[in-house]
Amino acid sequence: MSHTFKKILVACILFLSVFSGGFLVQPAQAEETINIGILQFIEHEALDDAREGFMEELEASEYGDRIKFDVQNASGDNASLQSLSEKLARDNDILYAIATPAAIGLAAVESEKPIFFAAVTDPVDVELVESLEKPGKNLTGTSDMAPIKKQVDLLIKNFPEAKKIGVIYDSGEMNSIAAVKEAKTHIEKAGLELVEGTVTSTNDIQQTMAALVADVDAFFMVTDNTIDSSIALVGDMAIDAGKPMVGSSAPVVEKNGLMTLSNSYVEYGKQTAQMVIRMLDQDLEVSEMPVELGENFELVINEKNAKKLNLDIKAIQQ
Repeated sequence: MSHTFKKILVACILFLSVFSGGFLVQPAQAEETINIGILQFIEHEALDDAREGFMEELEASEYGDRIKFDVQNASGDNASLQSLSEKLARDNDILYAIATPAAIGLAAVESEKPIFFAAVTDPVDVELVESLEKPGKNLTGTSDMAPIKKQVDLLIKNFPEAKKIGVIYDSGEMNSIAAVKEAKTHIEKAGLELVEGTVTSTNDIQQTMAALVADVDAFFMVTDNTIDSSIALVGDMAIDAGKPMVGSSAPVVEKNGLMTLSNSYVEYGKQTAQMVIRMLDQDLEVSEMPVELGENFELVINEKNAKKLNLDIKAIQQ
């Protein structure tokens, strides 16, 4: 074969490959990785469930093979919260905040990338969004706003002899303050007294609970990250003193509470993941995606603690 013919042959092959779209010689381009940073404020059952539900739903979606998770936990430490927020915002495309402090931390360092949140009770009150219907910023997600009035009614119907109701919460958690304020309205409207015990860290819980159990007839529990992370201690002190506990979230009650009306935090996580999927599918603006509320509140009872209080589960009124 002559040198000239070889040159002509090579030229023909190149010509055919170009005008046939290059499919024989050009490999398909891989789709880009979607980096999702997850910031959890503290470790306890409800927040763990919100994380696991979120990840499971996304892993099972059509984007599952492309997603890379970067999971960080601040362990309730505000200094860690800030540094982790900066790292996650820098390294990821989409951010997921679990609990209000985590959402506030990420919002403080990132104003453009989409931030989704879960386990945030009142995102309007803490200025994460302008309204539930139109967030107006780069944040949206799901609110774990509890049905406070129904939970108070649950307490009153099942423990009519209780006149002084105790509540323990972290005075630094804005969501807890809002929940206690609402609970107080309903409790006092029923002619009962609300006795508040506040803490600033888990170190204060034992002393505060000791004072409360000696003074109240029952406890109304709000969703509070500090208290929830120490529910083993809180629950034991209340139940050992014969004081019923109504409220908080399903995972907390199941671990060491008594009863509540609650939505599953796994479902909150999955619901938030579905919002991420819709954003990716439809190229939506986060600022226009309404904050979503829980839908399926169910009665949750810790049967072990109910037996300790000689409570007839079949007689419980909702």
